[in-house]
Order: sequence, then C-alpha cells, then structure tokens
Amino acid sequence: MEALLRGTLAVDGDGCVQAKTAGDPVTLVWPRGYTVRGDSRSFEVLDGSKNVVASSGSSLAIGGGGADTFSDKWTERDCAKGKLWLVGGVETN
Repeated sequence: MEALLRGTLAVDGDGCVQAKTAGDPVTLVWPRGYTVRGDSRSFEVLDGSKNVVASSGSSLAIGGGGADTFSDKWTERDCAKGKLWLVGGVETN
C-alpha cells in the first residue's frame, strides 16, 4: 500500500468514482466509512469523520496499491470494474 497513483477525480456513467490517469481510468476502492456527497457533475469524497478529502475535478496523488480482484468485504461492489486501486491516502494538488 505504498504505491502512488496520480490522476483527476471523476465519476463514470454509472456513478462510480474513478481516477482519470494518463492510461485507462482506475476505479477507486475507498476505505470503509468513506462516502460520496453530490452528483456526477459536482461531488465530494468524505472520510469516516465526514471531512472532505477530495472533490470532483481535483488533481490527486493517491497512495495505496492496485488489486486484481474485488473482495466480498468491500463496499460499492457495483463499481468493481476495470483496474482497481485500494486507496490508502489522498493528497490534493
């Protein structure tokens, strides 16, 4: 969980939060307790304490690591498609 992903926060046509990168979009798997508030044009990601950690269109450096499969214990199973990234930490630019 020490890798770094750089991208821009966006939402896909299904309402799933992704990081747009130089390559293919990456589906972000947030830690338990994180939520999204807003809609597909303007949204914020909140941590378990309801603090805003990222917002739509933000350039981000996201710590964590890639995953090959989606665990049954994770939330947002409907968003499990394409490349997956387990979010460990977020730094906005």
